[in-house]
Amino acid sequence: MPVPGKNEKHDDFIKRCIPYVINEGTAKDGSQGKAICESIWKKHKNKNKNNEYKEFSFTVQMFTKEQKIELDCKDCDEQQYEIKKNRAVALIGDAFYHGAFLPAEELEKSYKGWENTLHDINHQGTTDVKGFFATSNILYFVGYNDNVTYNPETKAMEMDIHIVDKTHYASAWRGYVELCEKAGQVPNVSVAFLAKTKQVKASDLPEGVDYKAYGYSEEDTVTYIYDIRPQALSTVFRGACDDKQGCGIGKSCSVTQEEQENVTEEINEEKRQALIKWLKEHEKEENK
Repeated sequence: MPVPGKNEKHDDFIKRCIPYVINEGTAKDGSQGKAICESIWKKHKNKNKNNEYKEFSFTVQMFTKEQKIELDCKDCDEQQYEIKKNRAVALIGDAFYHGAFLPAEELEKSYKGWENTLHDINHQGTTDVKGFFATSNILYFVGYNDNVTYNPETKAMEMDIHIVDKTHYASAWRGYVELCEKAGQVPNVSVAFLAKTKQVKASDLPEGVDYKAYGYSEEDTVTYIYDIRPQALSTVFRGACDDKQGCGIGKSCSVTQEEQENVTEEINEEKRQALIKWLKEHEKEENK
C-alpha cells in the first residue's frame, strides 16, 4: 500500500493513492478509495509524530501446572508454601523481540502497570487487526492479571491469570489450555503495550547483552524500546520466543522469529485477499 512521503502534502498523497488502491482492486471506486487513503494518511502521520507511542505485542509462553512457591516466613515453625496456577512469564528484560531490544531497566520501571490489567484471547478484546482497520470486541475478554512481579536476577516479569467464568469465551479458554496440557504443549501468551522507540548503537546496549548472537555488529543500529505503558495480556495460539531467547517456560508451541514473520506475511496476505473478495462481492450486490 502507498505511504505518504516525508514532505508530501495531504492532498497530493490522496490524489496519488486513490488510483493505486482502485487499480490494485482494494477499492471499487473513488469514494471508497478516498476513505482507505484517508485512513492510511491518518495512521501513518500518527505513527510518525514526535513522541508518539507505538503499539507492541510480544508472544511468550505460559505455564499452567501447579507451582509450589516458598513463602518468606521467619517466625514459622515449618516452611510455608503457596500453590499458583496459570502464572505467565510475560516478558524478559535485556532481550530482543522481533528485532527490537527491550531493556530490563525499562521493564522494571513499568511492570507494576500490568497489575489488574484485562486478559483476552488473541488480542481480540484489546486490538485485533482486520484488513486495514483495527477493531476490538468485548466478548473476547475472559479475565484479568494480577500479582505481577519482576525478578532483577532473571529479569523476568510474571503475573497470575484469573479467568472469570461468566465471560463469553471462558469455557473456550479453559478448553484450549486443557487441550495443550493433554498434548504436552505450553499455551502461549502475548503481552501488549505502548512504548516509544529510538535508534542506538548495538555497542551501547547494556553490558552483557550478546547482540552478536542476534546478527548485529557493534556499529549496527538497534531499535531501543523505552517509556513503556502497559495494556493487556492475551492467550494466543503461536509464540515468537523460545527458551534459548530467555522467555517462557518449555519449548512447545514456539516458533523461530523467521517462521513467525513468514506466518505474519501469510496472515496479512490472507486478510488482504479476504478484503478484496468482500469488496468485489459487495460491488456485485450493489449492481443487482
